[in-house]
Amino acid sequence: MMNITTIIELENNEVESIAGAQLVFAQEKIDENIIETCVECFQVKNSKEKLSSEEAMQKVFEQLKNEGVIPQEVEDFSFEMPSCERIKSKTQNAKDLPQKVVLSYMS
Repeated sequence: MMNITTIIELENNEVESIAGAQLVFAQEKIDENIIETCVECFQVKNSKEKLSSEEAMQKVFEQLKNEGVIPQEVEDFSFEMPSCERIKSKTQNAKDLPQKVVLSYMS
């Protein structure tokens, strides 16, 4: 049997909208020119509650199944956050952070 992997690329704001939570980035300065940026967690909108990336992406996965984007029979998925990118620049701003979340599943 052949397995087909489907990859769905989502903008950060799409993920935030579906999950009802905002991405929280942690920045670590490696030296004056290099900043490492990772997604730390999700902050639920209008709340102090935080979701792990796993919890937030589970919500996204379920919603995409509800919308018929992902077939109902799919149970397992994997994801990659826009994470741990090393940015070499002094004039970096939030718009230049890596912006895609990748969700993939096999069917």
